[in-house]
Amino acid sequence: MSRASEFRSGWPSLAAATLGVGLGVSGLAIYSAGLFVNDLGRELGLTATTYGLAFSLMTLGMAAAVPVVGYAVDRYGVKIPTFISALGLATGFVVLGTLVHSVPAYLAAMALMGFLGAGSGPISFTRAVSSWFDRARGFALGITMMGMGLAGAIVPVVTSSLIAVHGWQSAYLALAGAAVAGALPTLLFLREKPHRELTAAPVSPAAGNHDAPAPAATGPSFAVIRRTRLFWQLIATFGLMSVAFTGLVPHLVPMLRESGMSAGGAASIAALLGIAVIVSRLVVGFLFDILRPPVVAATLCAICTLGVLAFAFGGVALAPVAAIAVGCMLGAELDMLGFFTSRYFGLAAFGRAYAGPYTAFVVGGAIAPLWVGAVADQAGSYRPALVIVAVLTLVVTGSFLALPNPNVRLAEPDTSATPASSPQPVPAAIPADK
Repeated sequence: MSRASEFRSGWPSLAAATLGVGLGVSGLAIYSAGLFVNDLGRELGLTATTYGLAFSLMTLGMAAAVPVVGYAVDRYGVKIPTFISALGLATGFVVLGTLVHSVPAYLAAMALMGFLGAGSGPISFTRAVSSWFDRARGFALGITMMGMGLAGAIVPVVTSSLIAVHGWQSAYLALAGAAVAGALPTLLFLREKPHRELTAAPVSPAAGNHDAPAPAATGPSFAVIRRTRLFWQLIATFGLMSVAFTGLVPHLVPMLRESGMSAGGAASIAALLGIAVIVSRLVVGFLFDILRPPVVAATLCAICTLGVLAFAFGGVALAPVAAIAVGCMLGAELDMLGFFTSRYFGLAAFGRAYAGPYTAFVVGGAIAPLWVGAVADQAGSYRPALVIVAVLTLVVTGSFLALPNPNVRLAEPDTSATPASSPQPVPAAIPADK
């Protein structure tokens, strides 16, 4: 099927996924959380430290729920887990707006919202889009993740206006309504492509194939996937990538102010980063379809390394370079994760295969701001932290280059011949140039 044919048949699910990602936990909760800090500080006594803890608890709540969501997506399809999580996200916002009257209650509500809303994140949407798009999968996943970028541009503006006019409690209730609205496209239009020609690859009973993949899905069982080196390599790569550079985002404005930039100038640089995020989703996705994806990913990491070093030693004059470099990397991370997972392992156990590296990425995102801040406090400057980021990102560059080309098309091997004692059974979707 041509790229144009894929878009003709898959656009309803693609549109629903883009809206769903933007109105899910990644789009609504993450981009709005910081807007309530001042009001909650006055009302509840929330401090910057307790807010940071709350954000980390929400992130860890998401990480704890992701394996459960992955299993549910593989077992029940994309609609039910996503819809239930959207309602859970809405419930979390309602609790924040009506029942939270103390800092401990706020911490608990944030953790609960992260856990209940985790299924409204990228897992279901990425699987659904991947089922419709093959030749244009990278570009389609880039469009899907643009929903998050658009949410990053729209949600803060609308939410801050609601807080100013109607108060923070009403703003939380409005976010709950947005979460429910985001579930409607999922119910109406999101679905996986039916009538796939291939079923799941056969796996020997000794390998532990107790999974029951949906008839439309192809690929090995998770029992096979989790015993491969490639699966754990993806976990290590995306976990380290998150630890390396995501901590720069919340510290960007403080870094710029420390370097002598005005508040307006820092805001402009932050906006430049946001634009780079949105543009890179489409560009990187398109490049994944026509070039060798590990090389594209490694090139992005190398660009990020150079941009960070330029800012560390060149000062504010090179801050735009760093913002664009980090934005390009930040805009492509989850697109790359969905692309690599679906190409290497197929869709039969996609939810659980995706959950591993995604959990590592989310946990890394909770750790990254803490270590960047700690190093900056200890050194009295952000420069040592920037150098560490550059070194870690360079390591990730090498890790991506060590990955096989997921775009190689080969016939599926007979995994039934894999001995039960083999330490590394090979999934059917893994290309032979591993």
